[in-house]
Amino acid sequence: MTTDTDLIAALRAADPAAATDVTGGRARDAVRQARPVRRPHRGKILVAAVAAIVVVGVPAGAVATGFAARTGWFGSPNPGDDRGSAVSTEHDVNSEWIDLGASDLDEVVASVYPEWMPLAPGVTREDLTARVVAIMTADGAVAPELLLRRTFESESYSDWLGAWIAADGAGDAAAREAAARVIGAASDWPALVATDGGGVTDSMRAFAERIEDGDAEAAQAMAQLWGAPAWDGVDRTGLIDEISQSDGDGQ
Repeated sequence: MTTDTDLIAALRAADPAAATDVTGGRARDAVRQARPVRRPHRGKILVAAVAAIVVVGVPAGAVATGFAARTGWFGSPNPGDDRGSAVSTEHDVNSEWIDLGASDLDEVVASVYPEWMPLAPGVTREDLTARVVAIMTADGAVAPELLLRRTFESESYSDWLGAWIAADGAGDAAAREAAARVIGAASDWPALVATDGGGVTDSMRAFAERIEDGDAEAAQAMAQLWGAPAWDGVDRTGLIDEISQSDGDGQ
């Protein structure tokens, strides 16, 4: 049986702080790894900024003990680091750090599934959970539980963008309206709000207003920005910047 003493000893032996060199390049790599990015713009929105903050700087295996996905560790993953008491919009210090390389990760991911969240047509709970597990496993480091919750919401939002685009293409007004309602509500989803340190949800509202008005170009622009599979591959950088800068209030 693994005791707290064993866990702390393993964490100290790993010494993640000494093994970490957080450079701009590594941060960009972490963002790309956390969310498939196909957007070429350099606008102010960094949709995956939280992923870079909570994953980069903790090398694979640094906190992994091989015991279980739930590490029992809160705050900073670096022993002796007092950053666990810091206030941050991207990192909830009350969120447990999860070992993304543990064999029971799928069980932990399934346990935090957001029961309240609407699923896009054709998407099942099992499908979405498997997708989140795959995204988390690909990183192989550690992340706070909050990031798992955020990934569920982010992936579902991506699905609803696809649902709106599909309904619009099919001329299905009822399905398009239903998808628009969810897209409009997604900016208030708890994990997206909790990890928003850079105006992401404000910009989501700005895009939602355009989408609710039937703007297919805005829907495709958001799909590009979000890295959603429904993006048609056409670069809409200018439109992304225009809508993002409006922040949903015409400013």
